[in-house]
Amino acid sequence: MPRRTPDRLPALTRMRRYVTGSFVSLVAFLAVFSVAALTTEGAPVRLVVGVIAVSIAVAAHSVFWERGAPWWLAALSLTSSAALWWAAHLDGQNPTLLLFFGVSVGLVTTTPPFTSWRWLVAAMGVAVAPLLVPASGGRPVVLPVSIAVVVVTMAAIYLVYRLNRYGFDLYLEIEAARETTAELAVVRERYRFSVDLHDIQGQALHVSRLQLQLAAKTLDRDPDEARRHLREAEQLIVQTIAETRRLAYGERALTLAGELANSTELIRAAGIDLVVDGAPPRGHAADDLFGHAVREATTNMLRHAQAEHATIRIRPDSVMIENDGAAEAPRVLSGLARLGERFAAIGGAVTTSHHDGVFRLEARAEGAGETGPDSTPRASSVSRSTAPTTGRRA
Repeated sequence: MPRRTPDRLPALTRMRRYVTGSFVSLVAFLAVFSVAALTTEGAPVRLVVGVIAVSIAVAAHSVFWERGAPWWLAALSLTSSAALWWAAHLDGQNPTLLLFFGVSVGLVTTTPPFTSWRWLVAAMGVAVAPLLVPASGGRPVVLPVSIAVVVVTMAAIYLVYRLNRYGFDLYLEIEAARETTAELAVVRERYRFSVDLHDIQGQALHVSRLQLQLAAKTLDRDPDEARRHLREAEQLIVQTIAETRRLAYGERALTLAGELANSTELIRAAGIDLVVDGAPPRGHAADDLFGHAVREATTNMLRHAQAEHATIRIRPDSVMIENDGAAEAPRVLSGLARLGERFAAIGGAVTTSHHDGVFRLEARAEGAGETGPDSTPRASSVSRSTAPTTGRRA
């Protein structure tokens, strides 16, 4: 199995490793700097050893910056770093040793359940307390500026860790949004595939059923006619299998010309008289949507109508399909609603009307795909009307 390189790790994992490495490196830098400074100043060996021990505890604590360290490790880090700060002050040593306690406090107070400001105030009290205790060589003068320096140092370290936590939380939200977007893309693709599969097989199966019914009715009185219906049903099933295979392998490109040819064959195979007026325009930006409109209208006609005559009229920016088999005004089907939303997204519209048993669907996409300062999508979807000249929103 090939070794996984860091560049191939998930982005969130790389981010966590980067932050953890930064915090541990910060503690290591403080340890090296403090040991070098104490050695140069001739500090006691016990203090140098204490710095090394405390830095190890705080570095281990830094590894758990995100989820919180075990209670014993957090307690060890806090108490040892606080003791180091007290010892350094009482011995009159380098005051930068306060930074170890500040880092430990920053880790604890930015991780639940110790995120309340009261814990930070208590930690600042612990950091300020040594200034009130006499140091070696006499009682130092405690100036407000000394307390201010300690408080500002503690607050600055806390803000560093708090801002890091805030930035990482934002990164988590972005990562969650990215995962949600990816999941929605998969869902949309599955939905698109299911709709295409439904349209392909729904039409073919319905017409095949009609052909088989006709074959059963004519089998006794006209065997040749029955065989013709069976052959047509078989050819349609073979074509459907081929279309399904192309769809499964992503080789099926939906076009108005292709759907028009397919729908023409299906409608006429169902015994419906069809008139096609016009030819598909070439290179239209909404060519696939017009194909969807023809497919949806054909599917609904075969499934929900008892049509004898149908017309498909094609113009440069519109497609109209009507049939005379709608005895009652049909409801707006979900497929038409989705189709209307897709046309509305490009500034087009899908309208339906029902009058005297004639159902009409018209899809328009005038200027689809044009860009410019004045081109804004029109907020339209599927509309219905009881007469061709009147309409209402669905």
